[in-house]
Amino acid sequence: MSFKETPFYTFASPDITLVVGDQNIAVHEYVLSPQSEFFKAALRSETKEAYQRRIKLPEIKLNVMTEVLNWLYRAPLTSPLDAGDTAFSNNSIAKMKEILHAHDFLQIKGATRDYCKFIEDELQKLGTDPTIRHPNEDGFGTLITFHRNYTGNIAEILNEVYGSGCAISKEAMARLVAILAYDNTGPESRLSRFAAAVEKISDPDGEFFRDISLALMALNLRKVR
Repeated sequence: MSFKETPFYTFASPDITLVVGDQNIAVHEYVLSPQSEFFKAALRSETKEAYQRRIKLPEIKLNVMTEVLNWLYRAPLTSPLDAGDTAFSNNSIAKMKEILHAHDFLQIKGATRDYCKFIEDELQKLGTDPTIRHPNEDGFGTLITFHRNYTGNIAEILNEVYGSGCAISKEAMARLVAILAYDNTGPESRLSRFAAAVEKISDPDGEFFRDISLALMALNLRKVR
């Protein structure tokens, strides 16, 4: 098992072993501890793991830990999406949620900010690809911005973003609500689906609710004028 170890960190031998799934990953304490409160505490405590320099992480999947280590070792941040997948598909949302949860568990704040920015950038791309059509939605092949099924996923990941301590810019939020309101007719519209998904969130973040509400209010005011 290897990750994208940058040249800056290759002059010293690894002195810690992480056990993730059935893999042993050799890493450096001086890379992990300054950036992760979890590793700092684990390696400085009087425990068996600290003595053996071997830390088990059963809470984190191998592919997610690889993403975390890539960031810790300062490899260029690349898309966490699987090849051919889209940012707000079921698979992508599940993976990005796991990455954010891993950052929270390991207490790596800088990584959380970077991935939140990635999600915001993906929101800004909504509606910019003129080749995307979903003819099964209306039967006419009408140009739309993203599939209605993604609206619940977007609500879910935005709540995770805010819950991690980050926020989405006003510009990105305004773009999102404008696109959600593009076909605001009936219970199957994107806006209706988004509202229903927000209502189902089990642990809603107050700041997320505030920002999405303000963006919707601003959109309605522009329409009135």
